[in-house]
Amino acid sequence: MLTTIQHKKALSASFTPYTPPDNILSLDASGAEKFLLSTAQYMNCEMPEYIVFDDVLQFVKDKIGNKPFKECIESNPDCLYDVSLNMLANKDGHYAVRPLTLANPYLYYFIVRELCSKNNWKAIKDCFKKYTVKHISACAIPVIPQENESFHKSTTILNWWNNLEQRALSLSLEYKYMFITDITNCYGTVNPQTIDWALSLKGTESENNRNKTMASNIIRYLSALQQGRNIGLPQGGVAFNLIGEIILGYADLLLHNKIQQAKIKANYEIIRYCDDYRIFCNDMSALQKISYLLQEVLELLNFRMNSQKTKITCSIVTDAIKPDKLWYIENTPVFKGKESSFGGIQKTLMYILLFGRKFPNGGQLKTMLSKLNKIIEKKKNIIENIPAMCAIAVEIAAENVNVSHYALRIVGQLVKKLKAKERRAITDNVVRKLIARPNTKYDQLWLQNMTYADDCKRKNSPNKYDFPLCRIVSGYDEKIWNNSWLKPSLTDGFPYTSVMDKTKLPKATNFDFRETRSYNEWLVKQLNEEREQL
Repeated sequence: MLTTIQHKKALSASFTPYTPPDNILSLDASGAEKFLLSTAQYMNCEMPEYIVFDDVLQFVKDKIGNKPFKECIESNPDCLYDVSLNMLANKDGHYAVRPLTLANPYLYYFIVRELCSKNNWKAIKDCFKKYTVKHISACAIPVIPQENESFHKSTTILNWWNNLEQRALSLSLEYKYMFITDITNCYGTVNPQTIDWALSLKGTESENNRNKTMASNIIRYLSALQQGRNIGLPQGGVAFNLIGEIILGYADLLLHNKIQQAKIKANYEIIRYCDDYRIFCNDMSALQKISYLLQEVLELLNFRMNSQKTKITCSIVTDAIKPDKLWYIENTPVFKGKESSFGGIQKTLMYILLFGRKFPNGGQLKTMLSKLNKIIEKKKNIIENIPAMCAIAVEIAAENVNVSHYALRIVGQLVKKLKAKERRAITDNVVRKLIARPNTKYDQLWLQNMTYADDCKRKNSPNKYDFPLCRIVSGYDEKIWNNSWLKPSLTDGFPYTSVMDKTKLPKATNFDFRETRSYNEWLVKQLNEEREQL
């Protein structure tokens, strides 16, 4: 039998506390600017590795430097619809879409420069100190990724997993009830005026006018990015995520003040990850009061709770976990070790398709598709019907934009087993089917990734892709952003074609994702641990 001391030592040896990564607020002004002006932060949704923006952003920085905005422009950019490159990513194969913005690099630079000037950066950090209040944890301030991440956004995902999901599980030991909600179309409904309110700490004891110029400049640049619209915040760049956290951090402070004014005595804890809230309390009446105070704060800032995702629960352990992951844990996993429980690729793909219809764009889809890809990769011969399996994979891609490239990677692995003529016939059909749907610009990037090598061999074949980034990869001259509003001296020699890294193009044949085996192993380990706990 272990003594008490030995038992404690054994426990401490088997449990390594999570060390949170540094976030952007740990950087000085120049470090924050350098961080935000990198490809990974300029467009933080996953793209083929040969799409890069470092040269473009450096060119803009060198040309603009510290020049005032008014001295750089010849006309008003608000009137131009193509200042930025916008794309609607289809979320469900029908009408649900996610708007993504490849921001005009000049306007993006102006925003970053405004945020990261020495005085403004100090002011922003001071604001975040004020936003940091007792019993409310903001977990989504942009984090500094590891130099070599094992998979795309692994640092951010691990931060979410530990600070939201795992912390919620731990708080179930202390609290009986949990209130859950998020904000409906959060970025799409941002009132830019709230940037000014947040930076001036309006309505709080620290209210001041010191940051008015910074706020008005940011609002001005955001308006120019969005055709003069004074509503919404673009999705795509980490600078916009930081602005979102400024607004939502201000909301945390307002909520804290309202709770103090309401003289709520009960103990409580609030976790916020972006626009996703978890409120814990042992007193149901107090919890409801806090939830209504949150509603008041959000309405004040032009936000609204998502009624379909709002509830109070006493089943904190299970409700702390995302529904798709919980369902996967509760049911027999489709993968046992390194093999599929079904013993065949087609049945596994059908399982994933049906799982996706139950939980559209769920995180477990990526896990399962990655695992299946490893199985297919190791098979020398496939005796199942490859066209039929490709059809199922394409249906998964069509219905789940978040994992479309993972499903297409499966198609790429399958058709590799075929002769050139058969491979071309299938990939041509895949392209035709997916491009025929509306809002497929994002899909085009990954379709081209799959067909690039074959397209190069068929020199006379018509160009399949009309998305500007794809056209540059295909060798066409394409102006991705409309820069006619700037003085010509600032745009002469603009390196549009540099967004394509030619040295990485040969790798495009096989979907060279950043994801590695460690992604699967890490997630499977977490799932197994959670399954045992439940």
